[in-house]
Amino acid sequence: MQILLLLATLILFARPALAAPRVDVSWRYERADNARTESGSRSLDIPALGAPGLTATDPGIEKTIFLAQTAQTLVDFLGRYQEACTEPVRPRERSIFPVCAAPRRAVASALRTEIQTLDARILANPRLRADQDVTEVLELMRRLAANMQKAEPPVGGYSPPTPLPWHGVRVLARAAAPGGGLALGGGGAQGYGYFRKIVGDGSVPKADVLTVEGFLREFSLPLTGAAACHALVCVDPAVAVDSEKRRLYVQLGMSSSMTAEAFQRDPLNLAVVLDVSGSMSATDATEKSRLEWAKDALVQTIHELDEADMLSIVLFDTNSEILVRPAPVRDKQVLIAKVKALQTRGSTNLEAGLRDGFKLVGENVDRLAGYEHRVLLISDAGLNTGVTDTASLQRLVTEQAGRRIGLTALGLGENFHQSVIHAISNSRGGNYMFVQSGKDMLRYFEAFDYLVTPVAYDFNVGALVQDLGAELVRTYGVTTEAGAQPTRSLIDLKTLFFTEAGGAILLEYALPETRGE
Repeated sequence: MQILLLLATLILFARPALAAPRVDVSWRYERADNARTESGSRSLDIPALGAPGLTATDPGIEKTIFLAQTAQTLVDFLGRYQEACTEPVRPRERSIFPVCAAPRRAVASALRTEIQTLDARILANPRLRADQDVTEVLELMRRLAANMQKAEPPVGGYSPPTPLPWHGVRVLARAAAPGGGLALGGGGAQGYGYFRKIVGDGSVPKADVLTVEGFLREFSLPLTGAAACHALVCVDPAVAVDSEKRRLYVQLGMSSSMTAEAFQRDPLNLAVVLDVSGSMSATDATEKSRLEWAKDALVQTIHELDEADMLSIVLFDTNSEILVRPAPVRDKQVLIAKVKALQTRGSTNLEAGLRDGFKLVGENVDRLAGYEHRVLLISDAGLNTGVTDTASLQRLVTEQAGRRIGLTALGLGENFHQSVIHAISNSRGGNYMFVQSGKDMLRYFEAFDYLVTPVAYDFNVGALVQDLGAELVRTYGVTTEAGAQPTRSLIDLKTLFFTEAGGAILLEYALPETRGE
């Protein structure tokens, strides 16, 4: 009997040492509808170390890991290509500077070698081999390598404006989250479409065209084994271990108990700020100009609104013009007729238009309780008239966020500077979407209510890996000003929106080289 008691005691005290390593995830946020703070936590055991290949708690994480690492590879190679050679400034020429050919082609050769490695990885994994997204990404990388072989200068990205004379100023469907709830995402940039267009056109994009986050948002990356969510926001962790490479991966998926059927937006105090500058006449190889597509989107917006909503419309080109002052949406046909009559003109004084939009919304912030106060910006953002420095725009967005006026920005071209995008997506209530053509913009307006409705503010989520001595080496899928992936396990997102876009947050850890397994 004494021996049995001794064995029981030893087992009891040994249990913590024998417990499986785990990941503890906790999160906290402020609800946008009632300002109440809510929190949650989940734990997940880490698969046993030592097994060959990748061992995962959810099969969906394999694709996320592959695409996140591929995105980082693309970003790195774009940087290497751009830094391989600096050519003299020749604004009217795209000829190859002779000494640039060899170093650029060396980058192309290195990318082809990397593609062979990725190809072998895909062939060894039936799940990746059968995935059309993976196949298309690899084919795009092959085209990029072929474009690099031409050794031409990289194109695209933000172009510093040439100020014009001062004239004064007149004052998205993604599959539902597990359990049928809506999917959630932050308000960051989406740059993969523009990257893909440049590569498809036979060129090499500049380094700032693509971010890992923007790349991942192109893809639906759900976790198939997520637990049911019974709150406004839940975080679903998945874990994968690669014992051979000494790597641990944690994917943080977000879900909600809110369903599309139950969702209702608050009434809107909305100012639409529309770019009618000359650059909006570009067609982007579609059947209509950017402005014509934007007018279609604005007409669709008017149809989405009702008498409970307050609408104003601001136009900007060289100057800013108030087309419609704030008023309830009653006579939709009159509003639509005004929109359809718009034509392109002048240059791009974006800040003047934004200031007027914020001013019009601000007139009713204190009077309209229970409303969502928001400016919707549609522009290709050339920034070539008036105040053209991005710091001034960032201050404006931040100041207005402090007044409870959010900004939704739809960028139709390459000239939204990354720092402006970062300011928008990291402001309270801010979200930014990039589209490569005006036609692509319409898909976001099909989910208009989600586009203009914040779900939660100050969303913080942290992951703690227990009992492994793991070191965090990279975080994928989080907005940063310079486009680099941060190294932190505590993630802060200023605003969450329901979304039909994709995306994922992935943490990569290095495991100790020696450990009893």
